[in-house]
Amino acid sequence: MVTPSNIVYSAAALRRMCGLLYRRVTELQVREWWSVVWVWIPGYRPSFAPKRAFKRHFVQWRRQMAKALRVVLWATDAQRYTVHNEAKGSSYVVEVSPTAVTCTCEDYQNQIKFWGKGCCKHGYAVLGHLGFSSLNDYLNDGPQSPPVPVPLAA
Repeated sequence: MVTPSNIVYSAAALRRMCGLLYRRVTELQVREWWSVVWVWIPGYRPSFAPKRAFKRHFVQWRRQMAKALRVVLWATDAQRYTVHNEAKGSSYVVEVSPTAVTCTCEDYQNQIKFWGKGCCKHGYAVLGHLGFSSLNDYLNDGPQSPPVPVPLAA
Protein backbone atom coordinates (compact mmCIF):
# COMPACT_ATOMS: atom_id res chain seq x y z
CA MET A 1 0.00 0.00 0.00
CA VAL A 2 1.35 3.40 -1.00
CA THR A 3 1.50 5.98 1.79
CA PRO A 4 2.66 9.61 1.85
CA SER A 5 5.88 8.40 3.46
CA ASN A 6 6.83 5.35 1.39
CA ILE A 7 6.12 7.01 -1.96
CA VAL A 8 9.27 9.11 -1.39
CA TYR A 9 11.24 7.33 1.35
CA SER A 10 11.20 3.83 -0.07
CA ALA A 11 13.59 0.90 -0.15
CA ALA A 12 13.44 1.00 -3.97
CA ALA A 13 14.54 4.65 -3.94
CA LEU A 14 17.38 3.82 -1.54
CA ARG A 15 18.52 0.97 -3.82
CA ARG A 16 18.60 3.31 -6.83
CA MET A 17 20.31 6.11 -4.89
CA CYS A 18 23.03 3.76 -3.62
CA GLY A 19 23.36 1.77 -6.86
CA LEU A 20 22.45 -1.48 -5.12
CA LEU A 21 21.34 -4.55 -7.04
CA TYR A 22 17.85 -5.74 -6.11
CA ARG A 23 18.89 -9.40 -5.99
CA ARG A 24 21.77 -8.87 -3.60
CA VAL A 25 20.18 -6.55 -1.07
CA THR A 26 16.68 -7.50 -0.06
CA GLU A 27 16.59 -6.70 3.65
CA LEU A 28 17.42 -3.01 3.69
CA GLN A 29 15.16 -0.77 5.74
CA VAL A 30 14.04 2.82 5.46
CA ARG A 31 12.22 4.69 8.23
CA GLU A 32 11.08 8.30 8.13
CA TRP A 33 11.91 10.41 11.17
CA TRP A 34 11.27 14.07 11.91
CA SER A 35 13.77 15.70 9.55
CA VAL A 36 15.85 12.74 8.37
CA VAL A 37 15.45 9.20 7.10
CA TRP A 38 16.98 6.26 8.98
CA VAL A 39 18.49 3.75 6.56
CA TRP A 40 19.94 0.31 7.16
CA ILE A 41 21.77 -1.69 4.54
CA PRO A 42 22.97 -5.19 5.50
CA GLY A 43 26.70 -5.18 6.20
CA TYR A 44 26.77 -1.48 7.08
CA ARG A 45 26.00 0.46 10.23
CA PRO A 46 22.57 2.13 10.26
CA SER A 47 22.79 5.80 9.34
CA PHE A 48 20.69 8.82 8.59
CA ALA A 49 20.08 10.42 5.21
CA PRO A 50 18.63 13.88 4.63
CA LYS A 51 15.04 13.90 3.44
CA ARG A 52 16.00 16.37 0.71
CA ALA A 53 18.18 13.69 -0.92
CA PHE A 54 15.16 11.38 -1.22
CA LYS A 55 12.95 14.24 -2.45
CA ARG A 56 15.51 15.24 -5.08
CA HIS A 57 15.76 11.61 -6.19
CA PHE A 58 11.94 11.40 -6.37
CA VAL A 59 11.89 14.13 -9.04
CA GLN A 60 15.12 13.17 -10.83
CA TRP A 61 14.03 9.54 -11.19
CA ARG A 62 10.76 10.56 -12.84
CA ARG A 63 12.57 12.98 -15.16
CA GLN A 64 15.03 10.25 -16.15
CA MET A 65 12.27 7.69 -16.78
CA ALA A 66 10.39 10.26 -18.90
CA LYS A 67 13.16 10.24 -21.51
CA ALA A 68 12.14 6.75 -22.69
CA LEU A 69 8.48 7.70 -23.27
CA ARG A 70 6.82 8.71 -26.54
CA VAL A 71 4.52 11.75 -26.51
CA VAL A 72 1.69 12.17 -29.03
CA LEU A 73 -0.45 15.33 -29.22
CA TRP A 74 -4.18 14.77 -29.65
CA ALA A 75 -5.40 16.04 -33.03
CA THR A 76 -8.69 17.23 -31.53
CA ASP A 77 -7.39 18.87 -28.32
CA ALA A 78 -4.20 20.94 -28.15
CA GLN A 79 -3.98 20.50 -24.35
CA ARG A 80 -4.06 16.68 -24.32
CA TYR A 81 -1.33 14.19 -25.01
CA THR A 82 -1.08 10.43 -24.97
CA VAL A 83 2.18 9.23 -23.45
CA HIS A 84 3.28 5.74 -24.49
CA ASN A 85 5.68 3.50 -22.60
CA GLU A 86 6.80 1.09 -25.32
CA ALA A 87 8.68 -1.15 -22.86
CA LYS A 88 5.61 -1.75 -20.70
CA GLY A 89 3.00 -1.43 -23.43
CA SER A 90 1.10 1.17 -21.42
CA SER A 91 -0.37 4.56 -22.30
CA TYR A 92 -1.70 7.43 -20.20
CA VAL A 93 -3.44 10.69 -21.01
CA VAL A 94 -1.74 13.88 -19.86
CA GLU A 95 -3.51 17.23 -19.93
CA VAL A 96 -1.79 20.59 -19.63
CA SER A 97 -3.34 23.78 -18.33
CA PRO A 98 -1.82 27.05 -17.14
CA THR A 99 -1.95 25.83 -13.52
CA ALA A 100 -1.18 22.09 -13.72
CA VAL A 101 -0.06 19.08 -15.69
CA THR A 102 -2.43 16.20 -14.90
CA CYS A 103 -2.17 12.50 -15.72
CA THR A 104 -4.37 9.43 -15.51
CA CYS A 105 -1.60 7.23 -13.99
CA GLU A 106 -1.59 5.87 -10.45
CA ASP A 107 1.62 7.69 -9.44
CA TYR A 108 0.09 11.07 -10.28
CA GLN A 109 -3.16 10.16 -8.54
CA ASN A 110 -1.22 9.21 -5.38
CA GLN A 111 0.72 12.48 -5.44
CA ILE A 112 -2.54 14.46 -5.71
CA LYS A 113 -4.11 12.40 -2.93
CA PHE A 114 -1.19 12.91 -0.53
CA TRP A 115 0.09 16.39 -1.39
CA GLY A 116 -2.52 18.09 -3.57
CA LYS A 117 0.01 18.54 -6.38
CA GLY A 118 2.54 16.51 -8.32
CA CYS A 119 4.12 15.47 -11.60
CA CYS A 120 4.71 11.91 -12.79
CA LYS A 121 7.11 10.65 -15.46
CA HIS A 122 4.36 11.03 -18.08
CA GLY A 123 3.93 14.68 -17.09
CA TYR A 124 7.68 15.21 -17.31
CA ALA A 125 7.68 13.60 -20.77
CA VAL A 126 5.09 16.13 -21.95
CA LEU A 127 6.96 19.01 -20.29
CA GLY A 128 10.13 17.94 -22.11
CA HIS A 129 8.18 17.70 -25.37
CA LEU A 130 7.02 21.29 -24.81
CA GLY A 131 10.59 22.47 -24.08
CA PHE A 132 10.40 22.84 -20.30
CA SER A 133 12.95 21.31 -17.94
CA SER A 134 10.78 21.36 -14.82
CA LEU A 135 7.22 21.77 -13.63
CA ASN A 136 8.13 25.09 -11.98
CA ASP A 137 9.51 26.42 -15.29
CA TYR A 138 6.25 25.47 -16.99
CA LEU A 139 4.05 27.00 -14.28
CA ASN A 140 6.12 30.21 -14.15
CA ASP A 141 6.95 30.73 -17.83
CA GLY A 142 4.30 29.05 -19.95
CA PRO A 143 1.95 28.46 -21.52
CA GLN A 144 1.47 32.09 -22.34
CA SER A 145 -1.88 33.37 -23.51
CA PRO A 146 -1.73 35.20 -26.81
CA PRO A 147 -1.88 38.97 -26.37
CA VAL A 148 -5.27 40.58 -26.75
CA PRO A 149 -5.28 42.80 -29.85
CA VAL A 150 -5.73 46.49 -29.09
CA PRO A 151 -7.65 48.46 -31.72
CA LEU A 152 -5.64 51.25 -33.30
CA ALA A 153 -6.91 54.76 -32.76
CA ALA A 154 -8.27 56.38 -35.90
